[in-house]
Amino acid sequence: MKKLQNEKGFTLLETLFSLVLFLMIISISTSSIKSFVKRNYSYESVNRLELDNFIKEVQKEANKSISFTVHSELLLFEEFNQVSTSYRKYATIIRRQRLGLGHEIVLQKIRDIKFEQISERQILVKIIDLNGGTYEKTIRLFIN
Repeated sequence: MKKLQNEKGFTLLETLFSLVLFLMIISISTSSIKSFVKRNYSYESVNRLELDNFIKEVQKEANKSISFTVHSELLLFEEFNQVSTSYRKYATIIRRQRLGLGHEIVLQKIRDIKFEQISERQILVKIIDLNGGTYEKTIRLFIN
């Protein structure tokens, strides 16, 4: 019994003090991480991965098509079996529509998009995001 009474450990007061100190450090670090993330990320700019996927998808659609139509805010592809796919702006998104049914969102946070036929086999896609950032990409067509 005497042996157990002589053992030293943390008192309740020391444990509470350690816990309060730990909680203060955690609360300061989480608020500083939030401000760091907010400062380095703009919620109104285009996600680069989403933009790359959009361009790859349009290129893939162009490779499958036999004809295409370019308007200012509309890009229309037609495949050999009369299946049509269109890309157009709607509010702040770009949506893809196949066979004229439904639609899927392929790009978000867009202020403006312009499709422009540069040559017989090239389409320039110019995208402006909500922050005013401009992105341009040329789609090359392999239509016979």
